[in-house]
Amino acid sequence: MKILFLLLSLSLFFSCGKKARQPAIVFRQPAAIIPIKLNYDYCKKDILLTKQKNKAAWSKLSKQQKEKIFTASVAETIIPNWIGTAWDFNGISQTPQKGTIACGYFVTTVLRDAGLNIARVKLAQCASEQMMLSLIQPKYIQRFSNIAMNNFIQNINQQGYGLYIVGLDNHTGFIYNDGTEIYFIHSTVVGTRNVQKEKAAASWVLQQSKYKVLGKISADENVLARWIVNGQW
Repeated sequence: MKILFLLLSLSLFFSCGKKARQPAIVFRQPAAIIPIKLNYDYCKKDILLTKQKNKAAWSKLSKQQKEKIFTASVAETIIPNWIGTAWDFNGISQTPQKGTIACGYFVTTVLRDAGLNIARVKLAQCASEQMMLSLIQPKYIQRFSNIAMNNFIQNINQQGYGLYIVGLDNHTGFIYNDGTEIYFIHSTVVGTRNVQKEKAAASWVLQQSKYKVLGKISADENVLARWIVNGQW
């Protein structure tokens, strides 16, 4: 019961969405209902405070439970704020919906703001595969050359729910398998020239890349350990 209560509590903490597009989150008080709109900075600080308060309980969770909490904090709390932020090859914005952001900086900024203590600038400037190897153990990384798109999607389905980093010929972003649908989330020059969340199976950018490197970041024990212990920004 304690573990279930922790998961429910953490899910409440990790429920922040876009400042402008998500409905207000309501906290029930004994005599009133008080609506409070949460912004991006609040979400980041809330994740950190929640992690600090629950370090002892975190160690008692199963790996699968940890993956779900980590994935939700990144994919459902931090990433939605960035959707629609303008792309630029030299973009280095650290604030959603302001300035521009390149694909590598999008990945590293999201992970840093979700609570991973990483070298945001250095990793963003690396080749996507090198960035991935700096974050994820080799056993969680797969490489594909000229793979059919349906086989690539099938592979992600087989790996199951979680958050992935994907490196392409000249691009990088996130793959998010929410258990029902698989999404490609990336800052791109293609189409609307901004941060997009699209169905992976229909993504032209994914389809046209002959080389793909896929790393399931949410499965990596080192990432999960660093996330709960060392999260800073």
